[in-house]
Amino acid sequence: MLQVVTSRSCRQLVKLLPSFTAQTLTVPKACTSTMSGDKFNLPERYVGSEKSVWEQTRCYTGLWCYQPDSYSIPASCYRVEYIQLALEHSPLNLGQGFPDFAAPEYVTKGLAEVTTGDNVLLNQYTRGFGHPRLVNALSRLYSKLIGRQIDPLSEVIVTSGAYQALFNTIMGHTSPGDEVIIIEPFFDCYYPMVKAAGGVPRFIPLRPKKTSGSISSGDWVLDKDELTGLFNAKTKAIILNTPHNPL
Repeated sequence: MLQVVTSRSCRQLVKLLPSFTAQTLTVPKACTSTMSGDKFNLPERYVGSEKSVWEQTRCYTGLWCYQPDSYSIPASCYRVEYIQLALEHSPLNLGQGFPDFAAPEYVTKGLAEVTTGDNVLLNQYTRGFGHPRLVNALSRLYSKLIGRQIDPLSEVIVTSGAYQALFNTIMGHTSPGDEVIIIEPFFDCYYPMVKAAGGVPRFIPLRPKKTSGSISSGDWVLDKDELTGLFNAKTKAIILNTPHNPL
């Protein structure tokens, strides 16, 4: 079993030492040495990515703003410019979805039947790349959409949401020094994921074709020459989101 030892667990471990009489216990070196406050900082590859849309939104809603020994909302959560603007003007939040409707009844009933049914094996781990019935269903659906047969066992992977899919894709394909083209505006997880993989983000903004009159999402476009200029021998990927959010 993997045990992560922190300064707090060290103190608890030391308190328990008198009760260990039938075996020899080795106290981790971290418990007996002076620990630097920097030891538990974020790894260098994640430095700079601590603040995100998700964190700031959570602070705004009062969710997940956890402090040791307290579930209150820390004052630092409000020291974000656009959160303060949101508090003042109550705009429509296009950065994160908050459904105002319940899940379909057939989904919740189906889940209840599976979790409380007689087949206890359904509570065991399934295939890591996706449950066989699910990947086969996805293969049938998307094979029709893209016009070629998709192998459900080698070309379909099921993840815990788009966030994990992005993380797996970027980490699995990006080597140190590889460049990844990111279109602005972009969802805030792209940049730290590329950096964590050792990649180099290259940015290109969508630009408006016009600046007056009625402007729609169709008026925001990529400059073909600017985009072409970003590609070179180090380019590994370009992240596409169609239609582009929030435009």
